[in-house]
Amino acid sequence: MSNLAAILLAAGLSRRMRGENKLLKPLAGRPLLSHALEALTAFDLAQLIVVVGREEQGVRPLLPAFATLLRNPSPEDGMGSSIATGAAALTPSLAGVFIVLGDMPYVARADYERLAAAFWEAASDAAVCVPLHRGRRGHPVLFGAAHFAALAGLHGDQGARRVLESAAANVVMVEDCSAGVLADFDTPESFAAHQAQPALKT
Repeated sequence: MSNLAAILLAAGLSRRMRGENKLLKPLAGRPLLSHALEALTAFDLAQLIVVVGREEQGVRPLLPAFATLLRNPSPEDGMGSSIATGAAALTPSLAGVFIVLGDMPYVARADYERLAAAFWEAASDAAVCVPLHRGRRGHPVLFGAAHFAALAGLHGDQGARRVLESAAANVVMVEDCSAGVLADFDTPESFAAHQAQPALKT
């Protein structure tokens, strides 16, 4: 087992989806969130935490048996509160944690493997591994255990940016990740674009 965890963020309010929960909206015949879960469960995780907001009943049936489902009581407070909810439940003996966005269905198992390999090569619990595709930063980001407390203290809508900035000296940029680390689904138009051209360019 990898001794790495993942916090999958599924508590967003989907404001740009005009009333629909984007994570449960079908993409290629399955809920969007199930695509993110597929790559995660293919990777050998020691712990998987899924943080939801008000859509617990819709999300729960999609989860593998080993996942822990947590509810963010205040999802309107932003992504930082969801990360904090998940980070507070991390097993202390873990080496690191991926922060994963539920609306990014094309992140591949190979992307997780590249990030993990870079993390183990860095050989530091303070390392933070960021995926790059053609020079652009993407998600998920892998944080070493030295940052667990800072992640658990987050709030607001800037996600883990504050932790990344404070860890700048320990950030490892991981080249050659897939185009999936950049592709998120925020609007009805993004779903429509996929239907028109479903193949993701690498």
